[in-house]
Amino acid sequence: MKLSRTILLAATLLPVSHSATAEIYKCTDEQGNTRYMDKPCAGRSVIFTPTPAPVISEDASGRMDKTKRLLRAYEAEHQEEQRAEARRTLEKQQRIEKCTDAKYYEQNVTHAGRVYRIDENGQRIDLTDEERAETEANARKEVERWCDSK
Repeated sequence: MKLSRTILLAATLLPVSHSATAEIYKCTDEQGNTRYMDKPCAGRSVIFTPTPAPVISEDASGRMDKTKRLLRAYEAEHQEEQRAEARRTLEKQQRIEKCTDAKYYEQNVTHAGRVYRIDENGQRIDLTDEERAETEANARKEVERWCDSK
């Protein structure tokens, strides 16, 4: 019902919008129904004198364009921030995985009874004490590299 009143009001306002002196009458009947008319109705009616719609100046149009450009720039900035946050999250996940792998490798190297390497023929060759110490040091460096508090 409210929609039909709005449509009726809009339809009533359209023909009189060209005339600044047009009057609109709001009429209420005994059942409480409200109607808008261009002529006085029987009984009680309220007179409305519509004011003309404001004219949109070029300044307002320019401001609207500027506002739209600003909103597009804000949206682009927001999207870039979201992409940067996604990159940071991915890098953090990768760092956690590499830290876990580095700790696992360090633990295996330092606690293993024998540490070996595979030669070009696929044979296991036990590391010398110097090679083992170097491997352990490299494993600790990898833990420090990936497990720091960055």
